[in-house]
Amino acid sequence: MLYFEMILTVSLFCLGLRAITADGMIGFFARVYTQRKFPNFGKPVILCVTCMSSFWGTIIFWGNCYLCYLSNYEVTLLLMCMWLGVIFSSAFINSVLWVYYESINTCNK
Repeated sequence: MLYFEMILTVSLFCLGLRAITADGMIGFFARVYTQRKFPNFGKPVILCVTCMSSFWGTIIFWGNCYLCYLSNYEVTLLLMCMWLGVIFSSAFINSVLWVYYESINTCNK
C-alpha cells in the first residue's frame, strides 16, 4: 500500500503546486520569475506538471525512505524500482489530471 500512497502524495503535491502557480493565483509571481531567470532548471521544479514528478517525487520518496531508514530500512533494488515506478506513475497521473483540470477551467470561462 505504501507504493500507491507515494504515487498519490507526489501527484497531489505536484498538481497543487502547479495550480497555485497558475495565471491569477497567489504563486504566479514565482512562475514568471522562474520562466525568466531559470527556464531549464524551472521546468522540473515549478513549470511543467509532468516534469515536476521527477524532482519533487525524488525528494518526497527518498525523504520518506530516510524517515523509514531511521527505523532500520535498507536501500535495496526493490526500493530503487519502487522509486522509478512512483516517478513514472506520478508523471502519467499528473499529465492526465492537469489536462482534465485545464479543460474544466476553459469550459467555465
